[in-house]
Amino acid sequence: MKRLTKNFAIVSFCVLFLGCASSTASKKTSEPVKELPPEYPPLYELTGAKGFKMGGCMSPENLSNANYQKMIISDFNSVTATNEMKMYSLLDWGVRSRDGMPAFKWVNCDNLLRFAQENNIKVRGHVLVWDAYMTEWFFYKDYRNKEFADAEEIKARMKFSIETVIQHCEENFPGVVYCWDVVNEAVADSPSEAAGGDKARIRKTRGGSKNLYYETIGRDYVKWAFKYAHDFVQEKGYDIKLFYNDYNNFYADKRNCIINLVEEINAQDDVINVNGERLCDGIGMQGYVGGYGQQNGCMNPGDIAAIKQTIEKYASLGYEVQITEMALRNYDRSEEAQAQHAEFYGKFAEMLSHINETANGKFTCWAIWGLMDNPSLPTTDYSYKMNGPYCGMFQWNCKKKPEFYNTCEAMCN
Repeated sequence: MKRLTKNFAIVSFCVLFLGCASSTASKKTSEPVKELPPEYPPLYELTGAKGFKMGGCMSPENLSNANYQKMIISDFNSVTATNEMKMYSLLDWGVRSRDGMPAFKWVNCDNLLRFAQENNIKVRGHVLVWDAYMTEWFFYKDYRNKEFADAEEIKARMKFSIETVIQHCEENFPGVVYCWDVVNEAVADSPSEAAGGDKARIRKTRGGSKNLYYETIGRDYVKWAFKYAHDFVQEKGYDIKLFYNDYNNFYADKRNCIINLVEEINAQDDVINVNGERLCDGIGMQGYVGGYGQQNGCMNPGDIAAIKQTIEKYASLGYEVQITEMALRNYDRSEEAQAQHAEFYGKFAEMLSHINETANGKFTCWAIWGLMDNPSLPTTDYSYKMNGPYCGMFQWNCKKKPEFYNTCEAMCN
Protein backbone atom coordinates (compact mmCIF):
# COMPACT_ATOMS: atom_id res chain seq x y z
CA MET A 1 0.00 0.00 0.00
CA LYS A 2 1.44 3.35 -1.02
CA ARG A 3 1.29 6.30 1.36
CA LEU A 4 -0.74 9.22 0.03
CA THR A 5 0.78 12.57 1.00
CA LYS A 6 -1.56 15.54 1.18
CA ASN A 7 -1.03 19.20 2.00
CA PHE A 8 -3.34 19.47 4.96
CA ALA A 9 -3.77 22.69 6.88
CA ILE A 10 -2.51 22.09 10.39
CA VAL A 11 -5.82 22.74 12.10
CA SER A 12 -8.22 20.60 14.09
CA PHE A 13 -11.95 20.46 14.10
CA CYS A 14 -14.69 18.41 15.68
CA VAL A 15 -18.14 17.96 14.16
CA LEU A 16 -21.09 17.52 16.51
CA PHE A 17 -24.54 16.64 15.17
CA LEU A 18 -27.44 17.33 17.50
CA GLY A 19 -31.07 16.62 16.88
CA CYS A 20 -33.19 19.73 16.62
CA ALA A 21 -36.58 20.13 18.20
CA SER A 22 -39.28 20.86 15.66
CA SER A 23 -41.21 24.09 15.97
CA THR A 24 -44.39 22.15 15.35
CA ALA A 25 -45.99 20.25 18.19
CA SER A 26 -46.69 17.28 15.96
CA LYS A 27 -42.97 16.35 15.58
CA LYS A 28 -40.99 14.62 18.30
CA THR A 29 -37.52 15.82 19.26
CA SER A 30 -34.96 13.62 17.49
CA GLU A 31 -32.21 11.89 19.49
CA PRO A 32 -28.81 13.61 19.32
CA VAL A 33 -26.22 12.00 17.06
CA LYS A 34 -23.20 10.70 18.92
CA GLU A 35 -20.21 13.06 19.11
CA LEU A 36 -17.64 12.23 16.48
CA PRO A 37 -13.93 12.15 17.33
CA PRO A 38 -11.83 15.07 16.13
CA GLU A 39 -10.40 14.90 12.63
CA TYR A 40 -6.75 15.79 12.20
CA PRO A 41 -4.13 15.59 9.46
CA PRO A 42 -1.73 12.65 9.81
CA LEU A 43 0.27 12.93 13.01
CA TYR A 44 3.56 12.94 11.07
CA GLU A 45 2.40 16.07 9.24
CA LEU A 46 1.58 17.79 12.51
CA THR A 47 4.99 16.95 14.01
CA GLY A 48 6.69 17.77 10.71
CA ALA A 49 5.36 21.30 11.01
CA LYS A 50 7.15 21.41 14.38
CA GLY A 51 10.41 20.20 12.86
CA PHE A 52 10.56 16.50 13.72
CA LYS A 53 9.57 13.07 12.45
CA MET A 54 6.95 10.91 14.16
CA GLY A 55 8.30 7.43 14.83
CA GLY A 56 6.94 4.03 15.78
CA CYS A 57 8.37 0.53 16.11
CA MET A 58 7.84 -2.72 14.23
CA SER A 59 8.50 -6.41 14.76
CA PRO A 60 7.89 -9.36 12.40
CA GLU A 61 4.60 -9.94 14.24
CA ASN A 62 3.59 -6.33 13.56
CA LEU A 63 4.42 -6.77 9.88
CA SER A 64 1.84 -9.57 9.65
CA ASN A 65 -0.85 -7.46 11.35
CA ALA A 66 -2.90 -5.46 8.82
CA ASN A 67 -4.30 -3.12 11.48
CA TYR A 68 -0.83 -2.35 12.80
CA GLN A 69 0.47 -1.68 9.31
CA LYS A 70 -2.42 0.68 8.65
CA MET A 71 -1.76 2.48 11.93
CA ILE A 72 1.90 3.04 11.07
CA ILE A 73 1.23 4.08 7.47
CA SER A 74 -1.47 6.53 8.50
CA ASP A 75 0.36 8.52 11.17
CA PHE A 76 4.10 7.76 11.23
CA ASN A 77 6.99 8.60 8.90
CA SER A 78 9.80 6.93 10.86
CA VAL A 79 9.99 3.37 12.14
CA THR A 80 12.49 1.36 14.19
CA ALA A 81 12.92 -2.41 14.22
CA THR A 82 12.44 -3.67 17.77
CA ASN A 83 15.16 -6.33 17.42
CA GLU A 84 15.68 -7.28 13.79
CA MET A 85 18.42 -4.74 12.96
CA LYS A 86 20.40 -5.25 16.15
CA MET A 87 23.76 -6.82 15.44
CA TYR A 88 23.07 -10.00 17.42
CA SER A 89 19.90 -10.54 15.34
CA LEU A 90 21.75 -10.13 12.04
CA LEU A 91 24.63 -12.48 12.81
CA ASP A 92 24.14 -15.94 11.32
CA TRP A 93 24.45 -18.45 14.13
CA GLY A 94 24.38 -21.38 11.70
CA VAL A 95 27.26 -20.22 9.52
CA ARG A 96 29.07 -17.98 12.02
CA SER A 97 31.92 -17.01 9.69
CA ARG A 98 32.86 -16.73 6.05
CA ASP A 99 36.53 -16.20 5.16
CA GLY A 100 37.28 -15.36 8.78
CA MET A 101 34.68 -12.61 9.12
CA PRO A 102 31.17 -12.87 10.64
CA ALA A 103 28.30 -14.10 8.47
CA PHE A 104 24.85 -12.49 8.34
CA LYS A 105 21.21 -13.31 7.67
CA TRP A 106 18.94 -10.57 6.36
CA VAL A 107 15.35 -11.85 6.01
CA ASN A 108 13.68 -10.07 8.93
CA CYS A 109 15.70 -6.90 8.44
CA ASP A 110 14.87 -6.78 4.72
CA ASN A 111 11.16 -7.36 5.35
CA LEU A 112 11.01 -4.26 7.52
CA LEU A 113 13.06 -2.16 5.12
CA ARG A 114 10.88 -3.28 2.21
CA PHE A 115 7.71 -2.30 4.07
CA ALA A 116 9.20 1.11 4.85
CA GLN A 117 10.40 1.66 1.29
CA GLU A 118 7.05 0.74 -0.23
CA ASN A 119 5.23 3.15 2.08
CA ASN A 120 7.62 6.10 1.95
CA ILE A 121 8.64 5.71 5.60
CA LYS A 122 12.17 6.28 6.87
CA VAL A 123 13.98 3.88 9.22
CA ARG A 124 16.07 4.47 12.33
CA GLY A 125 18.83 1.87 12.19
CA HIS A 126 19.11 0.23 15.61
CA VAL A 127 21.81 -0.84 16.59
CA LEU A 128 25.35 -1.58 15.34
CA VAL A 129 27.21 -2.12 18.63
CA TRP A 130 25.54 -3.15 21.91
CA ASP A 131 27.03 -5.29 24.62
CA ALA A 132 23.67 -6.59 25.90
CA TYR A 133 22.57 -9.93 24.41
CA MET A 134 25.53 -9.90 22.03
CA THR A 135 26.41 -13.42 20.99
CA GLU A 136 29.56 -14.53 22.77
CA TRP A 137 30.93 -16.56 19.86
CA PHE A 138 31.53 -13.30 17.94
CA PHE A 139 34.50 -12.76 20.30
CA TYR A 140 35.97 -16.28 20.13
CA LYS A 141 39.25 -16.79 18.30
CA ASP A 142 37.76 -19.47 16.03
CA TYR A 143 34.07 -18.51 16.60
CA ARG A 144 33.47 -21.81 18.44
CA ASN A 145 35.89 -22.68 21.23
CA LYS A 146 35.85 -20.36 24.24
CA GLU A 147 39.21 -18.72 23.67
CA PHE A 148 38.83 -14.99 23.02
CA ALA A 149 40.51 -13.34 20.05
CA ASP A 150 42.85 -10.41 20.62
CA ALA A 151 41.88 -6.72 20.40
CA GLU A 152 43.00 -6.24 16.79
CA GLU A 153 40.96 -9.20 15.59
CA ILE A 154 37.80 -8.05 17.39
CA LYS A 155 38.26 -4.52 16.06
CA ALA A 156 38.53 -5.96 12.54
CA ARG A 157 35.32 -7.96 13.04
CA MET A 158 33.52 -4.94 14.47
CA LYS A 159 34.63 -2.77 11.56
CA PHE A 160 33.59 -5.41 9.03
CA SER A 161 30.21 -5.87 10.71
CA ILE A 162 29.44 -2.14 10.87
CA GLU A 163 30.38 -1.61 7.24
CA THR A 164 28.56 -4.72 6.03
CA VAL A 165 25.28 -3.83 7.73
CA ILE A 166 25.30 -0.19 6.64
CA GLN A 167 26.18 -1.12 3.06
CA HIS A 168 23.62 -3.92 2.80
CA CYS A 169 20.80 -1.61 3.87
CA GLU A 170 21.90 1.24 1.61
CA GLU A 171 22.55 -0.85 -1.50
CA ASN A 172 19.33 -2.82 -1.28
CA PHE A 173 17.07 -0.05 0.08
CA PRO A 174 18.76 3.24 -0.88
CA GLY A 175 17.97 6.21 1.33
CA VAL A 176 15.54 4.33 3.59
CA VAL A 177 17.79 4.30 6.68
CA TYR A 178 18.35 7.92 7.64
CA CYS A 179 20.30 7.37 10.86
CA TRP A 180 22.02 4.64 12.84
CA ASP A 181 22.41 4.13 16.56
CA VAL A 182 26.08 3.23 16.36
CA VAL A 183 26.54 2.35 20.04
CA ASN A 184 23.79 1.65 22.57
CA GLU A 185 23.84 1.96 26.36
CA ALA A 186 27.59 2.17 26.87
CA VAL A 187 27.28 4.42 29.94
CA ALA A 188 26.96 2.50 33.21
CA ASP A 189 24.19 3.25 35.69
CA SER A 190 26.60 3.37 38.61
CA PRO A 191 30.36 3.81 39.12
CA SER A 192 30.58 0.21 40.32
CA GLU A 193 30.04 -0.99 36.73
CA ALA A 194 32.85 1.17 35.32
CA ALA A 195 36.53 1.80 35.90
CA GLY A 196 37.37 4.16 38.74
CA GLY A 197 37.71 7.79 37.66
CA ASP A 198 36.11 7.24 34.22
CA LYS A 199 34.21 10.49 33.60
CA ALA A 200 32.26 8.91 30.75
CA ARG A 201 31.58 5.89 32.99
CA ILE A 202 31.80 3.41 30.13
CA ARG A 203 30.38 0.18 31.43
CA LYS A 204 32.65 -2.80 32.05
CA THR A 205 29.77 -4.91 33.31
CA ARG A 206 25.99 -5.11 32.97
CA GLY A 207 24.06 -6.88 35.69
CA GLY A 208 27.20 -8.75 36.69
CA SER A 209 28.03 -9.90 33.13
CA LYS A 210 31.16 -8.60 31.41
CA ASN A 211 30.91 -6.21 28.49
CA LEU A 212 32.85 -8.28 25.96
CA TYR A 213 33.59 -5.31 23.71
CA TYR A 214 35.28 -3.63 26.67
CA GLU A 215 36.87 -6.89 27.76
CA THR A 216 38.51 -7.56 24.38
CA ILE A 217 39.12 -4.08 22.91
CA GLY A 218 39.12 -1.81 25.95
CA ARG A 219 37.11 1.33 26.75
CA ASP A 220 37.98 2.83 23.35
CA TYR A 221 35.66 0.35 21.63
CA VAL A 222 32.96 3.06 21.59
CA LYS A 223 35.16 5.57 19.79
CA TRP A 224 36.44 2.94 17.35
CA ALA A 225 32.85 1.99 16.49
CA PHE A 226 31.99 5.60 15.65
CA LYS A 227 35.23 6.00 13.71
CA TYR A 228 34.46 2.96 11.55
CA ALA A 229 30.86 4.04 10.93
CA HIS A 230 31.76 7.66 10.23
CA ASP A 231 34.59 6.89 7.83
CA PHE A 232 32.50 4.37 5.90
CA VAL A 233 29.49 6.67 5.57
CA GLN A 234 31.77 9.49 4.41
CA GLU A 235 33.61 7.25 1.95
CA LYS A 236 30.37 6.00 0.38
CA GLY A 237 28.63 9.38 0.45
CA TYR A 238 25.61 8.03 2.35
CA ASP A 239 23.21 10.58 3.84
CA ILE A 240 23.08 8.95 7.27
CA LYS A 241 23.39 10.54 10.72
CA LEU A 242 25.21 8.66 13.48
CA PHE A 243 23.79 8.55 17.02
CA TYR A 244 24.78 7.48 20.48
CA ASN A 245 21.67 6.01 22.20
CA ASP A 246 20.97 5.43 25.90
CA TYR A 247 18.28 5.38 28.61
CA ASN A 248 17.74 7.59 31.68
CA ASN A 249 19.36 10.55 29.91
CA PHE A 250 17.11 12.95 31.77
CA TYR A 251 18.72 12.12 35.13
CA ALA A 252 21.47 14.71 35.64
CA ASP A 253 24.20 12.26 36.68
CA LYS A 254 23.83 10.00 33.65
CA ARG A 255 23.22 12.96 31.32
CA ASN A 256 26.58 14.41 32.32
CA CYS A 257 28.36 11.09 31.72
CA ILE A 258 26.75 10.84 28.27
CA ILE A 259 27.91 14.37 27.44
CA ASN A 260 31.43 13.44 28.54
CA LEU A 261 31.28 10.36 26.31
CA VAL A 262 30.08 12.04 23.10
CA GLU A 263 32.50 14.91 23.61
CA GLU A 264 35.27 12.33 23.96
CA ILE A 265 34.11 10.52 20.80
CA ASN A 266 34.38 13.76 18.85
CA ALA A 267 37.62 14.97 20.43
CA GLN A 268 40.88 14.92 18.50
CA ASP A 269 43.45 12.34 19.60
CA ASP A 270 46.64 10.78 18.29
CA VAL A 271 45.24 7.34 17.37
CA ILE A 272 41.53 7.16 16.51
CA ASN A 273 40.29 10.66 15.61
CA VAL A 274 43.50 12.26 14.44
CA ASN A 275 41.75 15.05 12.48
CA GLY A 276 39.25 15.89 15.23
CA GLU A 277 36.20 15.11 13.08
CA ARG A 278 32.67 15.00 14.46
CA LEU A 279 32.19 11.22 14.53
CA CYS A 280 28.92 11.36 16.48
CA ASP A 281 26.13 13.55 15.07
CA GLY A 282 23.46 13.13 17.71
CA ILE A 283 22.18 11.65 20.95
CA GLY A 284 19.22 9.32 21.25
CA MET A 285 17.10 9.44 24.41
CA GLN A 286 15.20 6.19 24.87
CA GLY A 287 12.50 7.81 27.00
CA TYR A 288 11.05 5.13 29.27
CA VAL A 289 9.26 7.43 31.70
CA GLY A 290 7.75 6.47 35.05
CA GLY A 291 8.11 3.80 37.71
CA TYR A 292 9.68 0.58 36.44
CA GLY A 293 7.03 -2.14 36.81
CA GLN A 294 4.97 -0.11 39.26
CA GLN A 295 2.55 2.80 39.25
CA ASN A 296 4.48 4.78 41.82
CA GLY A 297 6.55 7.35 39.93
CA CYS A 298 4.41 7.35 36.80
CA MET A 299 3.04 10.51 35.19
CA ASN A 300 5.33 12.83 37.12
CA PRO A 301 5.31 16.38 35.66
CA GLY A 302 8.91 16.75 36.80
CA ASP A 303 9.94 14.14 34.22
CA ILE A 304 8.58 16.31 31.41
CA ALA A 305 10.61 19.26 32.68
CA ALA A 306 13.75 17.10 32.99
CA ILE A 307 13.41 15.72 29.45
CA LYS A 308 12.94 19.24 28.10
CA GLN A 309 16.03 20.41 29.94
CA THR A 310 18.06 17.47 28.62
CA ILE A 311 17.02 18.03 25.00
CA GLU A 312 17.96 21.69 25.31
CA LYS A 313 21.31 20.83 26.91
CA TYR A 314 22.31 18.36 24.20
CA ALA A 315 21.15 20.78 21.50
CA SER A 316 23.15 23.62 23.04
CA LEU A 317 26.29 21.52 22.46
CA GLY A 318 25.38 21.21 18.78
CA TYR A 319 24.00 17.68 18.82
CA GLU A 320 20.92 16.49 17.00
CA VAL A 321 18.52 14.96 19.54
CA GLN A 322 15.87 12.26 19.15
CA ILE A 323 13.56 10.46 21.54
CA THR A 324 14.08 6.93 20.30
CA GLU A 325 12.08 4.33 22.30
CA MET A 326 9.53 6.21 24.37
CA ALA A 327 6.94 4.69 26.68
CA LEU A 328 4.95 6.92 29.02
CA ARG A 329 4.24 4.21 31.56
CA ASN A 330 0.89 3.44 33.19
CA TYR A 331 0.05 0.26 35.08
CA ASP A 332 -3.39 1.26 36.36
CA ARG A 333 -6.53 0.45 34.36
CA SER A 334 -8.90 2.57 36.47
CA GLU A 335 -10.85 5.32 34.71
CA GLU A 336 -9.13 7.92 36.86
CA ALA A 337 -5.65 6.70 35.91
CA GLN A 338 -6.61 6.40 32.24
CA ALA A 339 -7.83 10.01 32.22
CA GLN A 340 -4.68 11.14 34.02
CA HIS A 341 -2.50 9.32 31.48
CA ALA A 342 -4.30 10.95 28.54
CA GLU A 343 -3.79 14.36 30.13
CA PHE A 344 -0.12 13.60 30.84
CA TYR A 345 0.39 12.52 27.22
CA GLY A 346 -1.07 15.82 26.03
CA LYS A 347 1.25 17.80 28.31
CA PHE A 348 4.27 15.82 27.11
CA ALA A 349 3.27 16.47 23.48
CA GLU A 350 2.72 20.14 24.24
CA MET A 351 6.28 20.39 25.54
CA LEU A 352 7.62 18.76 22.37
CA SER A 353 5.47 20.94 20.13
CA HIS A 354 7.55 23.95 21.20
CA ILE A 355 10.89 22.27 21.90
CA ASN A 356 12.59 23.40 18.71
CA GLU A 357 12.01 27.01 19.70
CA THR A 358 14.55 26.52 22.49
CA ALA A 359 16.53 23.60 21.02
CA ASN A 360 17.52 25.51 17.88
CA GLY A 361 15.76 23.05 15.59
CA LYS A 362 17.97 20.19 16.79
CA PHE A 363 15.12 17.91 17.91
CA THR A 364 14.44 15.73 14.86
CA CYS A 365 12.39 12.64 15.84
CA TRP A 366 9.93 11.46 18.47
CA ALA A 367 9.80 7.65 18.29
CA ILE A 368 7.40 5.68 20.49
CA TRP A 369 7.82 2.00 21.35
CA GLY A 370 4.97 1.85 23.85
CA LEU A 371 2.43 2.57 21.13
CA MET A 372 -0.41 0.31 22.24
CA ASP A 373 -2.00 -0.91 25.43
CA ASN A 374 -1.51 -4.59 26.20
CA PRO A 375 -3.75 -5.56 29.14
CA SER A 376 -3.01 -9.27 28.73
CA LEU A 377 0.64 -8.97 29.77
CA PRO A 378 1.53 -10.82 32.97
CA THR A 379 3.31 -8.76 35.60
CA THR A 380 6.45 -10.84 35.12
CA ASP A 381 6.69 -9.99 31.42
CA TYR A 382 9.60 -7.79 30.27
CA SER A 383 7.29 -5.55 28.22
CA TYR A 384 4.95 -5.16 31.18
CA LYS A 385 7.80 -3.68 33.20
CA MET A 386 9.38 -1.67 30.39
CA ASN A 387 6.24 -0.10 28.91
CA GLY A 388 3.32 -0.68 31.24
CA PRO A 389 0.12 -2.35 30.02
CA TYR A 390 -1.79 0.95 29.61
CA CYS A 391 0.98 3.12 28.14
CA GLY A 392 -0.33 3.58 24.60
CA MET A 393 -1.91 6.23 22.45
CA PHE A 394 -3.65 3.29 20.77
CA GLN A 395 -5.68 0.41 22.15
CA TRP A 396 -4.51 -3.19 21.60
CA ASN A 397 -6.68 -3.32 18.44
CA CYS A 398 -4.89 -0.21 17.10
CA LYS A 399 -7.87 2.11 17.68
CA LYS A 400 -6.98 5.62 18.75
CA LYS A 401 -7.22 6.60 22.41
CA PRO A 402 -7.66 10.07 23.94
CA GLU A 403 -3.85 10.15 24.20
CA PHE A 404 -3.67 10.28 20.41
CA TYR A 405 -6.16 13.11 20.09
CA ASN A 406 -4.51 15.08 22.91
CA THR A 407 -1.20 14.70 21.10
CA CYS A 408 -2.66 16.00 17.86
CA GLU A 409 -4.31 18.92 19.65
CA ALA A 410 -1.02 19.81 21.34
CA MET A 411 0.75 19.84 17.97
CA CYS A 412 -1.84 22.29 16.64
CA ASN A 413 -0.95 24.88 19.28
